[in-house]
Amino acid sequence: MKRGTLWMAALATVTGLSFTACTTVPMPGTPVQRPQVKKEPVKPQMSEEEKQAAYKDAMRKVGMTIKSDASYKKLDLSTPELKDWFTDITYKLWDHQINRSQFVAYGLEKYPDRAYEFQIIADGLLSS
Repeated sequence: MKRGTLWMAALATVTGLSFTACTTVPMPGTPVQRPQVKKEPVKPQMSEEEKQAAYKDAMRKVGMTIKSDASYKKLDLSTPELKDWFTDITYKLWDHQINRSQFVAYGLEKYPDRAYEFQIIADGLLSS
């Protein structure tokens, strides 16, 4: 009888250990690593006047950059339509409504030989 009880206890122990070997439950005291969730900082809402002022300031900084760049060739914005178009796409880039590659692509549609200029403008607006 002792032998049967001992045999059953050994069988139960082996069976129990075989189930625990395949679990993902950490050992007590082992730190559990959870994936890091990057939290985006909450930006305070700006009024439309504040946004316009910030955009104009960013454009002033871009203007200072391009004045000191000998490789930059001035874009022809001699008509109100071209000025409005340029203001629209630069504002959308600055406000993150379009991304850098979209901005450059829009620019190259009108000025196909001016990739450098649109890249410089994009870099300046996105660094503001």
